[in-house]
Amino acid sequence: MARPLDADDVSTMLHWASQQGEPVIPRGAGTGMPGGNVGRGIALDIAACFTALGPLDVSARTLRVEPGVLAGDVDRVARQAGLFLPPLPSSADRCTVGGMVANNAAGARTFKYGATRDWVQALDVVTADGSQYTLEAGQTLPPEFSTLHAELRAELGDEPPGWPKVRKNSSGYALDRFLPEADAVQLLVGSEGTIAVVTSVTLKLAPVPESQAVAFIPVRNLLDLPILLQWARDNEASACEFFGRRFLEIASLTGYTFTGASAKDAGALEGAEAALLLELDGDPDSVSRGMESLQRLARELGLKATLGTEKIDRERLWGVRHAASPLIMESARSGLVSTQIIEDSVVPPDALGAYLSGLEEILRAADTDAVIFGHAGDANIHVNPLLDVRRSSWRDAARAILMDTVDLVADLGGTLSGEHGDGRLRAPFVERIWGPKLTACFEKTKATLDPAGILNPGVIIPCPNQDPLEGLWPQYGGSA
Repeated sequence: MARPLDADDVSTMLHWASQQGEPVIPRGAGTGMPGGNVGRGIALDIAACFTALGPLDVSARTLRVEPGVLAGDVDRVARQAGLFLPPLPSSADRCTVGGMVANNAAGARTFKYGATRDWVQALDVVTADGSQYTLEAGQTLPPEFSTLHAELRAELGDEPPGWPKVRKNSSGYALDRFLPEADAVQLLVGSEGTIAVVTSVTLKLAPVPESQAVAFIPVRNLLDLPILLQWARDNEASACEFFGRRFLEIASLTGYTFTGASAKDAGALEGAEAALLLELDGDPDSVSRGMESLQRLARELGLKATLGTEKIDRERLWGVRHAASPLIMESARSGLVSTQIIEDSVVPPDALGAYLSGLEEILRAADTDAVIFGHAGDANIHVNPLLDVRRSSWRDAARAILMDTVDLVADLGGTLSGEHGDGRLRAPFVERIWGPKLTACFEKTKATLDPAGILNPGVIIPCPNQDPLEGLWPQYGGSA
């Protein structure tokens, strides 16, 4: 492991590694799920020393931070000045800003405000040969980026044909953002440490809304979901979160109370196939009118909306979403392991119903239960299969679920990651999802900016014969 003290150290390290052909794995807090932060080579511990936070420019609404700073600390500093970081993920107190940039992370409020890439103004980076650059929209591109832009634009034009029509994406390289404006920042965000190492980030911030309100709505008929989702889009909800039936069961079993009293919860959730959590923000009058409209719609559908307008009520309703992964891990029955092998695929919004139905069939065929929740408004759903590791064939079930889900997502025109990146887990499927032409352009991007192939090999662009499940859960044994 290497722990650089500053950008010059990173530059020296990468220059040497390029000369030697030695793989380097940039690493932040290690919270990423698809394996983009592990691998064979030198682990470059960016989180250890790159921890400067500031300066904050209140008038410009920007904050310069180093990549080892925790995302939650950024938000806390911003809020002291009446600002906040909109794409904050639920893991904000564990993940770093560098990780957010690497994965194009996105939290619940991405539905209204966009993902990390929409909130990065500038980056200081070190490329694979040790060159140091400050990148900002509108600036002249460094030579290798300029060459890449010209070649890709000749191949694809300003708008890459066949690009998935999804609301958010953290798969592949963001050529749809790079090509139109020659913006290298957009290319670097979401690149998972495969074409440069980030040493500083200038973030844009937003004013804290005057008012917020949250509504929790159990849904007994999944056919009501599209109606509620359309309402959320039409009314510019700041968040639109989904909880599947199994998630609701687990939350109830662990004692979580959505409405503040377990007896009320039992009645509210009885017969529920799912639930939505919707948030509105803005000026007090518009938020109040929005909540009245949502209550009317819920009544028309025969549903009951539990509202949270005071801070304590909003935090309680949001609490279960923020605690999702720990709740799932703690509540799995003996012998079941919560996994993230198909964790955050995203599909076009009008394909969400087909995706959920297809998942049910895939999981049923594999005789495997799963917890499903996530960002319904963006059609970006988290799926945690609960694999029974007591069965000798559990690895076969994992592989079948993964392969079948890849086909389902590809057929629906989605990608395998809406916010966590391809990592090593999804890289082998890049061509199945993106097709040969875009995959070749991704390969050109990697080869141009990292010709020695030292930065995070096997992430986004797979190594030959790369097995997506290699090295996962060796402690449980089972067939390969």
